[in-house]
Amino acid sequence: MEPQFGDRIRLGVLTEEITPEVVDEVLELTGRAERRRRLLPARAVVYFVLGLCLFSSSDSTGPPGYRAVLRTLTEKLRHLPGGIIQRLPTSSALTRARQRLGDKPFQALFERRCGTQATPTTPGAFAFGLRLVAWDGTALDVPDTPENAAAFGFTGRDGTNKSGNPQVRLMALIECGTHAIIDAAFDSIAGFSEHKLARRLLASLRPGILLLADRNFAGHELWGLVEATGSHLAWRIKKNLVLPPLWVLPDGSYVSVMPTPAAGQRLGNARFHGRTPTGLPEGHLVRIIDYAVTVRPQHGPPQVEKFRLATSLLDHRQASARQLAQLYQQRWEIENGFAELKNRLRGAGFILRSRTPELICQEIYALLTVYQALCALKVHAAEQGEVDPDRISFT
Repeated sequence: MEPQFGDRIRLGVLTEEITPEVVDEVLELTGRAERRRRLLPARAVVYFVLGLCLFSSSDSTGPPGYRAVLRTLTEKLRHLPGGIIQRLPTSSALTRARQRLGDKPFQALFERRCGTQATPTTPGAFAFGLRLVAWDGTALDVPDTPENAAAFGFTGRDGTNKSGNPQVRLMALIECGTHAIIDAAFDSIAGFSEHKLARRLLASLRPGILLLADRNFAGHELWGLVEATGSHLAWRIKKNLVLPPLWVLPDGSYVSVMPTPAAGQRLGNARFHGRTPTGLPEGHLVRIIDYAVTVRPQHGPPQVEKFRLATSLLDHRQASARQLAQLYQQRWEIENGFAELKNRLRGAGFILRSRTPELICQEIYALLTVYQALCALKVHAAEQGEVDPDRISFT
């Protein structure tokens, strides 16, 4: 059968990362494969939605329209053999095509594309024989429609601060050396904290990983859940936590116990009443590293910020306090990843375009998939040029 207009739509060089065969697999898996011929078959709609994300920031005034994106994707395809000039579908037809497809194929596509990309020789990807990863959360603005507001909510303690748009909370687990997304989860910003979403990412942690995190994640329960995966941890913790040393190590760090909530309450009560606690409290054995970072701005006096790290790497000979303190700055690579995703790919200050929750989910999975494919191209280019992937411009 002669290929039709829609059969020929591709995503340029990114088609190497998101092949028609993979797209067809996820369409079949999710029950969205074609039952009859259409001008825009399901595979073409998948590439169209990915194109919406790829070209989102191509115009500084706002994301391009549906027909503009499709025109870009089909620029060399509209003049088919026989002199037939194919007319582009209308925007409403493209919206209906997105609605027919739903979000499940894009979720399946992202799950096939996500994962680590660094090799043992990738600069900045490993330390102490462990793969460096970080997790953190961010927020994505969505259109203020009644459906989106009901599904995702607003910021604020009770989710009722309606001074801005509804938002989706996105939690990502990223490989520090390449910014590749290992896993991601998202949901209502009103009903799901970063801690709740982090639990959805636990299945992607395993032995051979060192997970970096900021001080908002440190807690007995989540720490234990991560340790149970076999991963190691190096998390910043709040300086007001009282963690008495059990013994001090030669590098100045010390071993302590991150107590259970019940044990922590008992210790707090004992200190309040001037009693000296006896015995070892229940909890996780951790190593504590206190250090300071001095920032010397071009103008003004130096500024000193104190840091406190907790780590499961108890042996100072494997990872010294100084090495871990220097390493912790790699946690900021996830912020660079979010900047690439939200500012350079989506467009700084832009909101997602979809007006219903299902299409918002479709759009987010498509955005993550395109981001991951671009990371893969960046890593391939870095390998060929024998440079650090961080030196390759995402744009």
